Amino acid sequence: MKIRTEHQNLGAALMQIAEDDNFTAINPLRLRGAKINNAFLINADTCLFLKYGQEPKGPHQEYKFTFSSDVLDSIELSTEFYQKIFIGLVCVEDQEICLIDMEQMTEMLQARIKTAGQEEEVYQVLVTVPEGKSLRAYTNASGRKGVVAGKEKVISRSRFPSGLFA
Repeated sequence: MKIRTEHQNLGAALMQIAEDDNFTAINPLRLRGAKINNAFLINADTCLFLKYGQEPKGPHQEYKFTFSSDVLDSIELSTEFYQKIFIGLVCVEDQEICLIDMEQMTEMLQARIKTAGQEEEVYQVLVTVPEGKSLRAYTNASGRKGVVAGKEKVISRSRFPSGLFA
C-alpha cells in the first residue's frame, strides 16, 4: 500500500499514543457498523478524531481545520456510544498536536453559531502555536476574520497524548 500524506501526518500522532504507558489498544472507530475515516478507538473507551494542517497561514499564522457536516455528524454520533471523545489537530510544521475534548469543541461551534445566527454546513477550527506558550484553539466570528467567536481555548502542549488516558 502506498503511503499517503495523511498516513505520515496522522501516524505521528498514533505513534505517540502507542508509546504512552497507559496505551493498550488502538482500532479503527466503527459507529453502527460503519468505519469512520481518520477516527480511532483507543483502549476500548476513548474516541479520537484526527485532522492535520500542513502549515500556519495568514497574518495570524493559523492552522485551519475544516469540519464538514459529515465529520461533525460522526463526532456527534460517537457520543451515543462513548463518553471520552477527543479531536486531535496535528499542526505539522510546528510538530505539535492540539487535543481538544468534546466540551471544548461544542463550545467553539456554539460560539460560531451564535455569531452566524444559524447552523452552517462547514466549520473551521483555527489553532495558533505561540512560541513558548500553550496552543490556542478557536473559531472566528461569522463574517469577521481575526475576531474570535466566544473565548479561545488555551490547550497545554503536553495534553497530547496523556489527556486521552486521564
